[in-house]
Amino acid sequence: MKKLFLFGVSALAFWIPANYAQAVSGWEVGNYLMGNRVVVGPQETKEGGFAVAGADLELEGKTKGALRAFGANIMHSGEVEGEMMAFGANVTLAGKYHGKVKAGAANLTLSGNFDGHVVAGAAKITVAPNAVIQGDLVYSAASLDRQEGSNIRGKVVRREFKEQKQWVEKGKKVLFGMWVTYWVLSIPALLIVGVLIHYFFPRTTESVVAALPQNPWKNIGVGLVFVVVVPVGVVIALSTLVGIPAGIIAALLYGILIYTSRVFIAVWIGRKILGYFKKSLATAYFWPLLLGTLITTFLLIMPILGWFFWLFFVFIGVGAIWMVIWRGVQGQRAKSIPESPGAGA
Repeated sequence: MKKLFLFGVSALAFWIPANYAQAVSGWEVGNYLMGNRVVVGPQETKEGGFAVAGADLELEGKTKGALRAFGANIMHSGEVEGEMMAFGANVTLAGKYHGKVKAGAANLTLSGNFDGHVVAGAAKITVAPNAVIQGDLVYSAASLDRQEGSNIRGKVVRREFKEQKQWVEKGKKVLFGMWVTYWVLSIPALLIVGVLIHYFFPRTTESVVAALPQNPWKNIGVGLVFVVVVPVGVVIALSTLVGIPAGIIAALLYGILIYTSRVFIAVWIGRKILGYFKKSLATAYFWPLLLGTLITTFLLIMPILGWFFWLFFVFIGVGAIWMVIWRGVQGQRAKSIPESPGAGA
């Protein structure tokens, strides 16, 4: 414990001055400059392509190539010979730009000299009086403030944002595709889990399936208590330092029981249906599991009703699992209690 504490202190002692230096001037690796507050002075020249990222960027100097800037607040007043790209919350471009300029921000101010086209997207774009744009200004913005004195020699083209309905429809298609993929993949996944459960725990599997119809209302009640109480206990355990491991384990077991409860429901339903056609299938496992999985999947994908079926399957399935576990524990306790000498008299 003492070694761990000393290691932490040493690491902190190294990190504080390193982070302080990085915050002032940034970390420069090759053509990349990163930091909390990055300053590039007016006398500095960057050869080739150059990228910079940070919270606050103050960039002057000259870049002989393309410049990429990413930050919360970007102030650029230098010279860029190549393409300029800037993305941030508040971006001001007040330098000289000989190539194409691309910018995206919440608030964008253009006050420099632009030899090429400017493509911008922002909530608000301000074209300052001293701004000179030789090419076109292509923008997407809720507000364009073109102040008096600004000089745009090319075209001013506004690109409309995509209609909200188009985005909604596209989102619906994506969600529907994900929904279909989930349910299609859930069928073989549940079959694999069901086969593995039966392979490793055949007696327990049969006991749970048999317990489902014996006391359905009792199973539902026990399952309801389990589904409601366990998450509360997990939250309480995770809120304490000592209980975090137990809380994590309990949460994992909680998810496993809820997922596997559907396996037993599927087998029981499949046996009930197939048993009417062939008695031997009333005690089989795989084919009832397959049919039951298909039926439960169909019931669960039904709008609104699917949620009620899901709750029913979870309550009765988890309740049956706990009843079997409880009976097993009671049986073990009965075996462990020694018989009294006068019991056989």
